[in-house]
Amino acid sequence: MQKYVLVCVLVTVLSFVQTATAKDIVIVNKRHSEQDTRSFYPYEILETALTLSEEKYGDYEIKVAEALLPNNRTIDMLSDGDYLNVVMVVTTKEWEEKTIPIRIPLRKGVLAYRLLAVKQQSAELFASIHSAEQLKKQTVGLHRNWATWDIMTHLDFPVASVYSYEALFGMLEKGRFDYIPRGVHEIYDELSVRKTEYPNLSVAPKIALYIPSPFYMFVSPKYPRLAERLTWGLEKMVKNGMLDEIFDKHYRDSILESRLHERHVINIGNPLLPEQTPLERPELWLDLSRYRD
Repeated sequence: MQKYVLVCVLVTVLSFVQTATAKDIVIVNKRHSEQDTRSFYPYEILETALTLSEEKYGDYEIKVAEALLPNNRTIDMLSDGDYLNVVMVVTTKEWEEKTIPIRIPLRKGVLAYRLLAVKQQSAELFASIHSAEQLKKQTVGLHRNWATWDIMTHLDFPVASVYSYEALFGMLEKGRFDYIPRGVHEIYDELSVRKTEYPNLSVAPKIALYIPSPFYMFVSPKYPRLAERLTWGLEKMVKNGMLDEIFDKHYRDSILESRLHERHVINIGNPLLPEQTPLERPELWLDLSRYRD
């Protein structure tokens, strides 16, 4: 009996040691292109959350998938958990139902505020638009697998569907549609790095859209421990101010440049926003009063 108890204790101890020393392998998707700078911020947040949680959860390694998965396959591949186990995207009911959502908006809701990429000769036309009904007279270009496509289609905006992130800008330049709504944290970098290729694109003055679009980490349901670890790390970043610090490093200049307080903001809304969105936690969301020079 004593020998049996000793064996059980040893097995328990070894199991604990293996769990404590196991390395968490985090597998994320590739960037859409070499010019796609959007992933720099969320990957820094991911790595910081993992680093902060090392003492509690142990070592980790981040790997990048060998090939970029098409957006329409990403959710299924994440659910399966073999090729990817962490994805960072705008939330939808489908994402929250099929994966483990970590409901901490990584970008503090800044993606809700959209500026419009337009052709330069259309800039003043868009500056004179003051309502959603006026905006519906123009055609919006959107990636078919973006949550924004679902929202604006649901709200009966005329939408041109595009299946490549890079193609969006070229198609706008060629006049295939009239505008692309982009986050205030995205649009200036996106147009700047493509200035030589698409010199006729600019940011429409005086107008902005408001489309609530929380951007979360989603974890494969086969990796609940990793979801627990990332939640712990992100909550620690919220409490110690690191989330705000990294956010400001990446996005403060763009928010200031956008001068949102001087723009007419059209509230498009988001009727598809999941009910579990943590709107009751103000510390998680962007406070625009901090961004006036």
